[in-house]
Amino acid sequence: MPNLSQLLTSYSSLESQRVFEACRDLAVENDGVNGVYVVGGVVRDLVIGREPGDIDISVEGDAAGFATMLASRIGATAPVESQFLTFKIDTSDVFETFATIDIVTARSETYSESASLPDVETSSIEADLLRRDFTVNSMGISLSVETWGALFDPSNGFADILRKRIKVHHDGSFLDDPTRIFRAIRYASRLGFSFDARTEQLIENSIEVIDNLSGDRVRREFELILNELGFVEMLKSAEELDILAAISPGFRIGAKNFQILESLTENHQIPNDNQDLLALITFGLSDDEAAQVVARFNGPLDWGESIIGNAELAKRVTVLDRDDLLPSEVEELLHDVPEASIRAYQQIGPPLPRQKRLKDYLETIRFVTPEINGDDLLEIGIPQGPIIGEIMDIVRRARLDSKVVSKQEELELARSRFPGFLTS
Repeated sequence: MPNLSQLLTSYSSLESQRVFEACRDLAVENDGVNGVYVVGGVVRDLVIGREPGDIDISVEGDAAGFATMLASRIGATAPVESQFLTFKIDTSDVFETFATIDIVTARSETYSESASLPDVETSSIEADLLRRDFTVNSMGISLSVETWGALFDPSNGFADILRKRIKVHHDGSFLDDPTRIFRAIRYASRLGFSFDARTEQLIENSIEVIDNLSGDRVRREFELILNELGFVEMLKSAEELDILAAISPGFRIGAKNFQILESLTENHQIPNDNQDLLALITFGLSDDEAAQVVARFNGPLDWGESIIGNAELAKRVTVLDRDDLLPSEVEELLHDVPEASIRAYQQIGPPLPRQKRLKDYLETIRFVTPEINGDDLLEIGIPQGPIIGEIMDIVRRARLDSKVVSKQEELELARSRFPGFLTS
């Protein structure tokens, strides 16, 4: 097997080298450890020449004891154990170049049914590498003294890196874990790789098993795509492979949406807020389609507001083309529509008179407030209660329409309206 020790000592950051050397020393000190390996994405990125992210370590033997010793050796807090023989060390206060180290027990995995969580049992490094998603992520480099730098590559991932291809291990890979479909999209775009023919065919044959994923898992995978620099290309691939339709039958992204997203990307203007991004992506969906997409993603209450808001705005927006529409009427039409949906319409919607009204609402109308407040109304004898809010709303509408332009005029309007509430 080839030796890649130079990648560990010359092409890794000094902080990574410190971890690798600590692993080498601890492998000797811990009698319960039979082998220690840096695995997964770190190895892939070192081979490609990319800056690796967080570190993954696989341990044959006592991973729990090893993780505790490693955390102590590098000055980190005690590791946190997960249900899958995995131990996470938070290094955010220790290192600058990576935030966590994951220590996994070398293990094999089996799936009782599609999309189920795996059943795991301890095993060898070869089995641990072969349980992973793609061949390019299934390499390990030994950190043990005797085999320092030796590459373990049971699926020939090194060759697939040279060929720049994403390849799964077996025909049931996507059936076992449908989230791998989303990961395949991310890795291909991020690395500039393509799918090998068999893997692409398996994706196409496995699309329906996305239904087996919970809404939370689908949403999580979709959010991971949105967090990638190349997310527009990834969304295009998802559209072309019918992955979006597999998430929800009416989920699609229009050509104009992609055009706007590409322009924003080129000009470094992609919004940071997911509400704005989701509004741009889902603009054009009908009421039913938007509701189905939001239900499928099963997000927090505010997660799908702009998706639903897009469809709601579409039902109201034609009224904004009227010449005689008052600012207060614009406010009434738009005040409960998410601002992200309005911004999306400004960028993707047709260039009709309504666009000026949307602009006025975002830049001016929504900020207009009366000079008076509830205390002022109490001082002129209007009693405490719901009537205060109702009169304030009347005053605000008048202020929007320039029917009152000063605090005194607002108070006079409030006085004039108060008797009407007493007789109603």
